[in-house]
Amino acid sequence: MDPLTGENTIAKGRASTRMFGDQLETARRWRELAEAKKLSIRELVIEVTARQTFIGSPRTVAEAINDLVQRDASDGFILVPHLVPTGLDDFADTVVPLLQERGAFRADYEGTTLRDHLGLKP
Repeated sequence: MDPLTGENTIAKGRASTRMFGDQLETARRWRELAEAKKLSIRELVIEVTARQTFIGSPRTVAEAINDLVQRDASDGFILVPHLVPTGLDDFADTVVPLLQERGAFRADYEGTTLRDHLGLKP
């Protein structure tokens, strides 16, 4: 229990009981899941976090992303490259043009600043 906030936390500022409930129970469930599915720590984190993954050819990935955008199921994505610093090069070179063709990714910008891109007036 954090004496300053009264919250039961794993680490100060992270994973409070509001997010995961009883941390010991959560850890037990995750251990059981990892053992049952023979998951590495990396695989377990992927399994228990609600991340959308896109796997396939550039066309398949573009179709999946476009479908979510067109259904208003998403207004953006956070891309996490598997390699740094070049992990998004293939995505930018092959998927982005397909998304632009479908109107799911902008091809032009309104100006030179973020305010311009968001349509905000000075």
